[in-house]
Amino acid sequence: MYLVADINVEICAATSCKLCTQFCPEANTILYNNDAGKEKGLKYGSAYVAVDRCKGCAQCVWVCDNMAKHHAIKMVMIDQLPQAAITDNVTYGEKDTTALLVSQMVG
Repeated sequence: MYLVADINVEICAATSCKLCTQFCPEANTILYNNDAGKEKGLKYGSAYVAVDRCKGCAQCVWVCDNMAKHHAIKMVMIDQLPQAAITDNVTYGEKDTTALLVSQMVG
């Protein structure tokens, strides 16, 4: 098992800063869904992590905590995620990406 980034949708959707998507060193790992927060009645969308691409570097945590001051990202063991996005289930649109979340990741 290993650590992956887990983004709190409520905190992320309240701010919509998108800094984590810009600073992640692994391409197409932290993506943004404009509808993620709106589904929960929040103003903005939210970032999410394709956990099969996440290397566990925690750069996104540093950016969110220290640059943005939002504290929306934590590193958790992959088998502790209640739901996760994986690359095979991500649909890339013209202006947005969406992911079909799968139940608990094991692997």
